[in-house]
Amino acid sequence: MDKMTTSIIAATGLILLFSLEAFVSKDFRNSFKASSLFRNISYIITSLIVLVLLGEVSSVVKLTLGDNTLKIHKIPLLDYIGCFLFAELLNWFSHYIKHSGWLWRLHYPHHIDKRYTVLLTTHTHALDVICSGVIIGLAMSLVGFSIEAINTYYLFYTLANTYQHSSLNFSLGFLDYIIVSPRYHRIHHSKSHRGNYGSTITFWDIVFSTAYWPKRYDVKKDIGIVDNGEPFGFAKEMLYFLKIDPKKSSTGNRLALKLIVILKNLT
Repeated sequence: MDKMTTSIIAATGLILLFSLEAFVSKDFRNSFKASSLFRNISYIITSLIVLVLLGEVSSVVKLTLGDNTLKIHKIPLLDYIGCFLFAELLNWFSHYIKHSGWLWRLHYPHHIDKRYTVLLTTHTHALDVICSGVIIGLAMSLVGFSIEAINTYYLFYTLANTYQHSSLNFSLGFLDYIIVSPRYHRIHHSKSHRGNYGSTITFWDIVFSTAYWPKRYDVKKDIGIVDNGEPFGFAKEMLYFLKIDPKKSSTGNRLALKLIVILKNLT
C-alpha cells in the first residue's frame, strides 16, 4: 500500500471517528469551551505538524538506507506479520518506560485530562512523538520491512489509536481480545491501574503479563493522573520536561542549579 493511499484512508477514518465523537459525545464538545479551547486547538495543530514531519523523516530514512537492510521484505509472510509484531514490541517497551522517571514528564500530557475522548490522541508532547516515531521507524527500516508493510502498519496504528480513545466504548466482539478496545485502554488511563501498555494490539501485554481485562459492562471513570505537581496548560505541559527538581536532582541538575544561582548573582 503506497503512502498516498494510506494517507487518504487514514484521513477519511479520522474524520469519521472525530465527527461521530463530536456528534454523540458531550465530553468532546465540552472540550472546546473557553476554559480548554486554546489547549485543545494548540494540541491539534501541533499534532498535525508532527504528523507531517514524521512522514517526511520516514521517507528520508528509507531513501538513505536504500537496500542496506536485513531484507525481511523478501519473505512476504514475515514482512507484514513481523512488521506489526516488531513495531508493537517497540511501542510497548517505549510506552512502558515512559510511565516512570524523567520520560513521564514528556508523556503525562496524554494522561492528565479527565475527559476520555478521541482528543487524547492529539494530547501528546511533540518531542515524545518525534523521538519515538523516528527511533521505531528507523528500527523497522533497518530490519528491512517493506515500505508497503510499514505504511500498512502506520495506517492501522493511526486508526486503532483513535478508535481506542473513543468515549463511545465501541466493541469488536471477540476481536477485543486482540485489538485494543476503548474499555481496555480506559483501564490504562485510570488512576487505579498500571498496565495495558499495548499500542494497538494486546499481544505483548499478554506476553509480559501487563494485560488487565475489563469486566463486562465495566467502564472506568477515574480518568486522569495522581497529582504529583504536574502542571496543566499547553505551554506549561510542553516545557515541564525542562524543570529541575532540587529534591531529586542528579549531579547534572545540581550543577545546573549552581549555574543559575551564579548567573542571578551576576545580574
